[in-house]
Amino acid sequence: MESLILASPLTLFLYGIALFLNLFDRRYQKTKGILTLVSCGLCIMATVYAICMGAGLWECATVLLIFLLLNMEVGA
Repeated sequence: MESLILASPLTLFLYGIALFLNLFDRRYQKTKGILTLVSCGLCIMATVYAICMGAGLWECATVLLIFLLLNMEVGA
């Protein structure tokens, strides 16, 4: 079974930018959470795009769960 999220460069780029902005905001807390909101918006946009392109719901749920756990500071 092939992953659409890993095969599409646009979804990887959007998720990568969202991850970078989230980690940047967690490291340098000068933006007061604005970059976290922007990264959440990018993550949602990438997920909507992936679903429109035909990605499975389990695949999208896995990516969103990882992003949610990162924002909940699990393991930190």
